Amino acid sequence: MAAAATMAAAARELVLRAGASDVEEEEGPLGSGPDLQEPLQLGVLDLTSDEFILDEVDVHIQANLEDELVKEALKTGVDLRHYSKQVELELQQIEQKSIRDYIQESENIASLHNQITACDAVLERMEQMLGAFQSDLSSISSEIRTLQEQSGAMNIRLRNRQAVRGKLGELVDGLVVPTALVTAILEAPVTEPRFLEQLQELDAKAAAVREQEARGTAACADVRGVLDRLRVKAVTKIREFILQKIYSFRKPMTNYQIPQTALLKYRFFYQFLLGNERATAKEIRDEYVETLSKIYLSYYRSYLGRLMKVQYEEVAEKDDLMGVEDTAKKDILS
Repeated sequence: MAAAATMAAAARELVLRAGASDVEEEEGPLGSGPDLQEPLQLGVLDLTSDEFILDEVDVHIQANLEDELVKEALKTGVDLRHYSKQVELELQQIEQKSIRDYIQESENIASLHNQITACDAVLERMEQMLGAFQSDLSSISSEIRTLQEQSGAMNIRLRNRQAVRGKLGELVDGLVVPTALVTAILEAPVTEPRFLEQLQELDAKAAAVREQEARGTAACADVRGVLDRLRVKAVTKIREFILQKIYSFRKPMTNYQIPQTALLKYRFFYQFLLGNERATAKEIRDEYVETLSKIYLSYYRSYLGRLMKVQYEEVAEKDDLMGVEDTAKKDILS
């Protein structure tokens, strides 16, 4: 169809190029025959104007002359006007046939149009849904950033609380007075191992409370009363026990070294008294020093008295030998 249209246009231009000499004149020198009426309806042409240029027309004609079908028609000597009409007739037939084909396929085309319209509606809804999804994703992304920031802040708070928990746990462990400590200090005898263990624990807690009170910790006030009562009870029991041991040194015919050695197992008692009740520690120390001073004094007096009883009637001379009998001495001198 494109080739036929090209040939028809080329035929028209060749007719115009050939001029009016080949056409029968019926009216006037320019002619008004039926064959020239359609080609001459090209608008008003001012042949005297400088703007009338045929270069473009020549180029177009030259391009059409190079077409293979046009060349073949010119070689065979076919009448171009007749050929042009034939081509136009064929074009009309093809157009009518195409119109009939369109009419026959009108239902399909209408159905296709409806499908395209439905697809457009679906695509529009999808576009709206995607737009909503995009806005939702934007809000979700902002929420995710917010959650990330909150998570970071919570992680920082968690690390801080873990650090505080360790220190607070140590503080609480140092201040809390367990039931076992109270029971051992109040009820257990001084000679039992658990009393010594709990006494060491009491000493550690008392030192911790004094340290925390120096730092201004308010929680120390809750345990200060309990620790003071336990400390007084422990000091009382330790004082009675040690004084009894010291008083046992004074018994006649007593080997003081045996109870003195036994006191070494309880040397922490005196250490506890130095740290918590210095007056009682001084009292026990003074009593111990006084008792042993009297013991040592009696021993030295007895020893000195015995030494004084050892007297020799004869005084050794410079010529006397130690361990030599008197008879031997007389023999030698004689």
